[in-house]
Parts: sequence; C-alpha cells; structure tokens
Amino acid sequence: MSRHEPDRSERGRSESSWSRPPLFLSGFPADVPERELVKFRVRLFELLGEVIDRYQPAPFVLSAGSAEPPLQQTPSAPTSEEEEPSTPTFSTVEPLYTFDQLVLPEETISRLLDCVSLVEVTPLVFGTWNLRSIEPNPSTAVNFRGPPGTGKTMAAHAIAHRLKRRILSCRLSDLESKYHGEGPKNLAALFATAKEQNAVLFVDEAESLLSRRFAQPQQAAESAINSMRTELLMALDTFEGLVIFASNLPHSYDAAIESRLLHVDFVLPDHAARKRIWQTHLPAELPVHEDVSLDELADVSEVSGRDIKMAVILAAVGTARRRLGAVTRARLLSALEEQRASTPPDPVADTTSTELSEAAKESVAEQLHQRLADRKRTMEVASERPESEADVTSKQPEPEEVT
Repeated sequence: MSRHEPDRSERGRSESSWSRPPLFLSGFPADVPERELVKFRVRLFELLGEVIDRYQPAPFVLSAGSAEPPLQQTPSAPTSEEEEPSTPTFSTVEPLYTFDQLVLPEETISRLLDCVSLVEVTPLVFGTWNLRSIEPNPSTAVNFRGPPGTGKTMAAHAIAHRLKRRILSCRLSDLESKYHGEGPKNLAALFATAKEQNAVLFVDEAESLLSRRFAQPQQAAESAINSMRTELLMALDTFEGLVIFASNLPHSYDAAIESRLLHVDFVLPDHAARKRIWQTHLPAELPVHEDVSLDELADVSEVSGRDIKMAVILAAVGTARRRLGAVTRARLLSALEEQRASTPPDPVADTTSTELSEAAKESVAEQLHQRLADRKRTMEVASERPESEADVTSKQPEPEEVT
C-alpha cells in the first residue's frame, strides 16, 4: 500500500477550516514493474488531490481493477491495520555447526579465530583498558566472501557456537518492503533484536546491501536501497556485537561500509580438503559399496562442499528408491556431475580467467604499435605520389554487369 501526506502548500489555503486527509493506494498487482507503478501512483495522487481539494468530500474508498467489480459497500475510512505496515519479527536459533565440522584452509580457520578473539577480548580492551573512551560502541563487522557452497554459513554458525551465543540469520529479502521507508526500519529492528538477545547477527546474500550507493537514484527502488545502506552505517556505529555478512559476487563496496569491514575469503576446496569433506559426508550407517574410493572421488575438481553434500544425498535417495543394497562409486560420481551441471559458473573465476598476463599485454601493445607505424608509412607514401597516380584506382570505371 502507498500513502501520500499533503504538504504544507496543499494545506495552507484552507487549513483553518478544512485539511485534506492522507491518501492511500493498495492492491497493486505484483507482476507489474515497480517503475510503472511509481508513475501510476504519482498521476493518480495528483488527480485524487484535485478532486478532494475542489469538493472536500467525506472519507471514501475507490475500487478499481480488471476483474468483476466487488459488491457495493458502505464507504469507510481505512483502518489502522491498513495504514500501518507490520514490522517483521526476527528470532534467534542455536548454532547448527561447530569448528570441528569446518573443512577449510588453515589460513581461513586462523582468520575466523581472529574474529572470535576480537569479540572475546572486548571486555578487557574496552573495559579494563578503557578504549571505550575513544570507541563508545565497539563492534566487529566481518564480510565472508567467496563462491557459493564454500562454507560461509557453516562458519557463521561455528563462530556463534564458539562464542556460546545464539545466531540471528536473515537475508536482504527479509528486510525489503513494498512500503516506502519501511526497509530502514526493518534493518533497525534487526539490529535491535540482535542486541537484546546478545546474538551473532548473520546477513546472507548481502551483495546489494554492501554495494556502493547510487549518486543520483532514478527509481524508487534505488532510493530505498540508498536509505537502507545509510541506516546500515548508523547501525554498525551503534551496535555492540558481531555482525557477519556473506556475499557470493564480487562487488564495488561502498567506501564508508568497506572501511568498517574485516574480510575473510572462502575458496573452493583442494584435493586434500575434498577428501576430508567426502569422508565426513559418508556416515558409518550409510551402506557404501566396496568400489567407492575417497581418493578417486576427491579427484573431481572445481566442486564445493555443498556440491559434495548434495551428491551424497542424491545418490543415497536414488539407491533407496531403486531398493539397491549400497551406494556405488558410479552413482556418487554421476550425482556429483549432475550437481556440477546445475551449478552456475563462478563469476570470480570467469573474471580472472579473461585477464591477460603481463607478457600477453606487452605482445598486444607491440602489435598495435607496429600496425599504427605501418599505417602511417602507407599514408605518407600515398601523399607523396602524383595525384593522377595516387587516384588511378579510384578513377577506374566500374565494370559493367553481364546480363
């Protein structure tokens, strides 16, 4: 639902005796682009405002649509439930994973432990050592970045488990609202809930939220994103706790947000890591055929931990459906290939693979310089020849067509 409050100029001429009530619109179809809806609302608000200013009617409700018209009802003013959008409720949960379950490079594990230490030493550093005098609201904001399925969500739960705290998870879609101005309020409510329950705040799929703000927003959606990013900056400055963002795509982060983040990079597992992941995802209770080799399974590269987990689940389901005795090597490899085929390519890998090496760049530059020099010499020779000789080709008559 959209609302419109009359501004001071609209109320001024008759404010002593009558003032225009707020206008509202609701029931817009979800499949119409937001840009078109914005233009429609602006025009309709203008027309409604002119009618109300001229005739000053009692409160009324108009109905419009493409289906059969509803039964005629007695006009009534909008209820408070229609006027006020509801604020989403956020709840915390116990962490689902521990550090022992993480299969990550030692460098990444060390970086995660650093994040834990930053929170654990807060009472000593900011309390006993009085660094709170220069930073009244100490908070830690971390960004997990890397391809999908590389363990970012597991790592967030493991950190919460290590800190003996609950975790509050959400996505950007949980914060967005069709009501203008409600997104920043939802974001503020999210941080307030995490503070009240002393929980680790985990924001997944945060690419859009962390990206650079629009200098000149052209659409209502762009203005809404700008407002949420501004609210995020204020929330990070006043929140005392740990905030973890997770992003899959490389983005140009907003400079103000970038300066507040600690980055932890997640990568696809190597052969040794893939072997450990296969081992942990094949429980002792799962009937596995004797032809299954962990080394052979780990030889399949460019797969994530999530790909391996889904391959085990699909292979086990297929085995159970066919009432077979055990999960075979062929079924596991086939399920893994199907999972790889359904996974979109990593944009980071695509970006880096198209970059030229320094030697290749020098080679391309030399070729361009050589072509420019050859073209320059050709033009100089052409300008030195007599006009009749130089233009002999251009003045040759075109051959006649043979019919």
